[in-house]
Amino acid sequence: MRKFEYKLLTINVNHLKKEKFQIELDEKFQKWGNEGWELIKMESITSGGMFFHGATTESFFAVFKREKL
Repeated sequence: MRKFEYKLLTINVNHLKKEKFQIELDEKFQKWGNEGWELIKMESITSGGMFFHGATTESFFAVFKREKL
C-alpha cells in the first residue's frame, strides 16, 4: 500500500506584495518540487462579510503531498 506525507503552508497576503518574498517562495516551491512534493490544494482564508460578500482575503493555505520514501 502506498503511503504519503503532507506539508502545510499558510501564506499571508501582505507578504505576497513583497518582491523578495515572492522570489523566496518561488525558490522554495522549486526546491520542494525537486524533492517530490506536489501542490495538491490551495485555498484563500477570508474574514468579514457573509457568504463571501465583502469578505477580505487575509492569507492562503497550501497543501503539498508526496509519496513516503
